[in-house]
Amino acid sequence: MELAIGTGGLKNKFSKEYWDIFTNAIDKGSFIHTALNYENVEQYFLKAHSEGIKISKTIIKIEINKNPLKKILNINSQVNTILEKFKLDHIETVQICNNPSSNFLNQLFLKSILENYKKKGILKNFIFDTFESFSQNLHRSIDDSFYKGYIFTLNLLQKGVSKKFLENLIKSNKKIISISPFAGGRLEKIFFNFDINFKNQIDKIMKENDFEDYNTLSIAFLKAIKNNEICIFGTKNKNRYIDLHNLIKTTKAITQEDVNRIINLQDKYKTEIR
Repeated sequence: MELAIGTGGLKNKFSKEYWDIFTNAIDKGSFIHTALNYENVEQYFLKAHSEGIKISKTIIKIEINKNPLKKILNINSQVNTILEKFKLDHIETVQICNNPSSNFLNQLFLKSILENYKKKGILKNFIFDTFESFSQNLHRSIDDSFYKGYIFTLNLLQKGVSKKFLENLIKSNKKIISISPFAGGRLEKIFFNFDINFKNQIDKIMKENDFEDYNTLSIAFLKAIKNNEICIFGTKNKNRYIDLHNLIKTTKAITQEDVNRIINLQDKYKTEIR
């Protein structure tokens, strides 16, 4: 499992500490996740460009419109804006948002637009931004080789897809990119607001695996999902960033049985984090 960095929630003032994280991620060949509506991101890409630092590993959101004509105009506009704003020559992975319909005609139209950019080397890979309410529609694309995978919330407490979708996705060869692995850095605090039975069952799994905290168990859970290739962290703390790399490297994955236990608990208690 590879660590990627998120760019949401950056402050207006340039941060030397975050710049160090940003450039370290580039040096390591890690992915940088961003979107046009994330604030205060551009300054880091521009500084990298001005210093001749090439950024090639990106995951960037693109909004898909349901109207065919607007679909063409909006995708073209967004791609051009992203390349210019972030000084990129391509987008490695496009995060397709807004749950585009899986019907044949819509997919034919959407793919023709995306394929045109792919042939030019501007857009390279396509994944779906996924929420549980999108599961039924996006489940239909699980065998479609044009799309490489799905990006969604996944941690000890919740999953951004239905149980059935996640189980089939784990069995597939599609890539999973997980976001909010520590529930916004609040796993320990949030657990005390949940059903005590849920907490007790998670505590039991944690104890059986000799883990000392929820964050370590969360990493072990994510590592055990074979196609969870990338995990996006939004930390702005350099020491925390270093610790995360070490945690991912040294933490052993839990068993598939424990993975199933956690997924079943998530589905049973249907926790919601606000």
